[in-house]
Order: sequence, then structure tokens, then C-alpha cells
Amino acid sequence: MKDRIIKILKIVVPIGIGLYLTWYFIDGMSEKDVEDVKNAFREADYAWVALSLVIMFLSHFSRAYRWLFVLEPLGYKPKLVNSYHSVMSGYIINYTVPRSGEVARAGLMATYEDIPFEKGFATIVAERVIDLVMFAIVFFISGLLQVNNDEIKSITQRDGEPSYLIWYILGGMFLFGLIGLIIYLKNQKVKNFINEKLRGFLEGLKAIWTMKKKWAFIGHTIFIWACYVGAIWVTAQAFPQTKDMPIGLVFAAFVVGAAAIGATPGGLGLYPLWITGALAAYGIEFKAFGAFAWVTQTGLLVVLGLLSLFLIQRKPKLRTESKNDQ
Repeated sequence: MKDRIIKILKIVVPIGIGLYLTWYFIDGMSEKDVEDVKNAFREADYAWVALSLVIMFLSHFSRAYRWLFVLEPLGYKPKLVNSYHSVMSGYIINYTVPRSGEVARAGLMATYEDIPFEKGFATIVAERVIDLVMFAIVFFISGLLQVNNDEIKSITQRDGEPSYLIWYILGGMFLFGLIGLIIYLKNQKVKNFINEKLRGFLEGLKAIWTMKKKWAFIGHTIFIWACYVGAIWVTAQAFPQTKDMPIGLVFAAFVVGAAAIGATPGGLGLYPLWITGALAAYGIEFKAFGAFAWVTQTGLLVVLGLLSLFLIQRKPKLRTESKNDQ
């Protein structure tokens, strides 16, 4: 009973938080903000918007193609179309039940390509390891690009003199890390959990590095993440308020947007809120951008995801057929 309640809470709580934050974002909008959103949808340069959607589609297609490289060493050569439909179906299922997309993706390939679920899911975990590394790299680059931001300088300096705030932040991070280390050393359950995750992380890196087409995999990975960041910049070109968006803000907007998507289903509520905060850090007061970017990207995923979910279910189920043959 307890486990069932926990499972329900894992679904309900993120969605509930997302809905609350959506209300919070809308409730905090002035009449001018509301008018800005309406004007954004009415006056946006949709040539740039269309280009951003094409870029995002290419990133999804590349992710589906990249998956084939990880499956090949296991002896499986699924059709690209099934890989694509599985990836996109996983995205749309993630909107209904958080963190369920990867499971659904492996399940669909098990059904329509007869790839054992455990093996398919293991390759997805390996991919996630690489994506985590890429996010860390993008996060680091974003941090470096914030050094010359006047708004950031105003936090780290006071009247032209260095502020102690940065030392308070670093001290807090050190204290947090020290507490985490103590818990790790003293609590065997936590230690085992972290060690298991670290082993999985290292095994994922090893699996990618030792596979035959590792450079093709790495190339697609760089392309995927370049598309993610590039789509932010391209979308910004659709509005006069953001068309001169500096590269530091492009990276910052992507990082907070990605974090929002990881925190709530599809970034529900949180994405426009944090994107607006990133813009404000650069002195750009334009709430419509975050809302517009979220609606267009989510709309693309919903349309493509539902279409893939519909199309893949019309294909023959290889697993069922193999059982019937026996």
C-alpha cells in the first residue's frame, strides 16, 4: 500500500507543481505582459519559428539514428523508423507519467523489433550517461559566459569593490558537499545507492567508448546538443526584443530551460518562469518569450509524439508473432 501511494505521489506531485507554477506565472503577469504574449503570437516572424521547429525535429531524428549505434554491438539492427517512433512516443508518454518515457521507449522496441526490454533499456541508460556529460559541458560553458555579464557583476561586486556574497555561496556549497560526504560515509544504504549509480555511469561511458561506431555516436551527440542550444537562438530571432540576444544568455536560457524540463513534466509552469528569469538577468523584460518558446516546442513534441504513437501501433508486433510461430 505504501509503495503504491509513493508511486502515485511521484506522478501527481510533479504535475501538481507544474500546474501551480503555471498559475503562478499567469497570475503574476500584468496587463502589459498579457498583451505582450498576444502580440508575440500575432507578430512573431514565423519563418524563424519554423526554422527552430525544423532544428528541433532534426535533433529528435538524430537521437533516433544515434540509438542504432548503441544497439548494433548487441546484435540488433532495428529499422530507423521504429527507432524514431519509439523515441517520439517516449517523449509524449513522459508528459502523462513523469520518467516513464524511457521505459515506454524500450518497451516499444521490444514489441516491434523483438529487442529484449532489459537490453534496450540498458542502451537508453548508456545514452543518458552521455547526455549528462554533455549537459555538464554546456553548463560549464554557460558559467564561463556569464563572467562579463553586468547583472552578475552587480551580485559579485558592490560599489566597485568585491562582495563577500560569492564567498558565502562557495562556503555554502562546500558545507553542503561536506554534509553529503558524511552521509555517504555513515549511511550504508545511501553509499550503496550512490556506488550503484556511479558504476552504471562508468559502465555507460565504457559501453559508448568501446563500440564500433563511437565517433559517429559522438558526432550525433554534438549535433543534437548544438540543435538544442541553436533552437533557442533561432527562436529569439523571431522577436525584436530578443533578436540581439547575447550568446551568454542563449546558453543560460538553455540551461535553465533544460533544468525546468527535468523538474516538471515537459517543463510545465517552470520553463517560462525560469526563462523569464534568465532574460531579466540580462535586463530583458519580455515574459512572452518564455511562454512562446514553451508552447511552440511542446506543441511540436505533442504533435510528433502522438503521430508516432499512432503510427507505430499500426505496425506488426514481432514479439507476438515469434510467440505464435512457436
